[in-house]
Amino acid sequence: MFRKIISIAAAAAISAPVLAGAPAVKGPFSFEPQTQSAVPGSLPACAPIALPAGFSQTVLVQESGACPGGVTLDAVAGQSDLTDMNTVNETGAHVGRYLYRTHETGGGTAAISVIDQTTGQTAVYTADDFGIAPAWSRFDGIEWTPWGSLLAAEESGEFGRLFECAADGLNLDCVDRPAVGRMSHEGIAVDGKGNVYVGDELNGGSIYKFVSESYGDLSSGILYALNIADEGADGISGTGLGEWIALIPGANGVMTDPSVSARAAANEAGATNYLRPEDAEIIGPNLFFDTTTDRRVVRIPLNTDQPLVTEFFGVNIGNVPNESSNPAYGLSGPDNLASDAAGNLYIVEDNDGESDVWVAGPDLNQDGVSDRVALFATVTTLGSEGTGIYFSPTKPRAMYINVQHADDGNDMTMLISKD
Repeated sequence: MFRKIISIAAAAAISAPVLAGAPAVKGPFSFEPQTQSAVPGSLPACAPIALPAGFSQTVLVQESGACPGGVTLDAVAGQSDLTDMNTVNETGAHVGRYLYRTHETGGGTAAISVIDQTTGQTAVYTADDFGIAPAWSRFDGIEWTPWGSLLAAEESGEFGRLFECAADGLNLDCVDRPAVGRMSHEGIAVDGKGNVYVGDELNGGSIYKFVSESYGDLSSGILYALNIADEGADGISGTGLGEWIALIPGANGVMTDPSVSARAAANEAGATNYLRPEDAEIIGPNLFFDTTTDRRVVRIPLNTDQPLVTEFFGVNIGNVPNESSNPAYGLSGPDNLASDAAGNLYIVEDNDGESDVWVAGPDLNQDGVSDRVALFATVTTLGSEGTGIYFSPTKPRAMYINVQHADDGNDMTMLISKD
């Protein structure tokens, strides 16, 4: 049964790719798709995002103060701020007021910055503020939990850490959560049951699920790794009938404690290797993970212990062209993910100076593949990529997006708004 489903899904996508000129995307963030990528450097540095008609962009936070408006914050002095991911306080008092950002700087200089969007006040935290050693390095993913805390994690190799922070407005108090696994963290997603999903950003990295012993307590639990037990008939690696393997030392071939190295534990268990699993996003009953190297997003159903994993968006199934063969309208390096209020999945590219934002619409016919794909925007700042795309629950008609490692030295957080 599952082989037939996979085969039909792949055949449908390959036979009818959705190219430029797609119909309008529906929902609070509705737009007419772009027909091609914008040219790097073609727009002003202070308004660098090529957008559809009916949208505007404003600078919320900037590193150098070169642009009018917004808050000026040099979060990591002496170098690029490398502003990476965004979230706001999604629950509790003053929902949506405080913007939290990670900074992907290395050498023990990583930080979390906080901006009060009402008053413009800011705060910056490093590991020293909490007596944490060694110092933070290459902070990447950030996520607000259903129980009201903040998760942030290091993309710093096999032993990258994940931290949980009690957040009260501008105030943070952060602790290490080794039980969730050591790895090169990027994406973090939390479902309604309190399960935490993370990925090991590596060519050969795994996708993980952490199930805590009690809801909202990440100090102990079991880490699982995704394995494709039966590859699909489409022949695409990493899709097919899956299973979650418990990474418990002494079981399933596991010898290494995942709190020491989740990567080693997953390899010992024979979990499936993906090509740079980066960001994660949950929409309804499905988890989405992009794998940057092979230019795709996979869909993992969460309502079963044996998920049928499909390629939802990507160049392998052909519902988006490959930029190498279609430079004006093609996908390169899918990186960060976000979802809007209508259930559309947004994907931004890790692609210097021509960082496109794509949209993969919902799978209405239930074949495991996005029904339609459209190009939303391009970040054109020379040398930069777009990062941290995010929709706040209080702003369904606005998207946060960062301009990271710009040649002009002014990393920024922008707000794209539907007029």
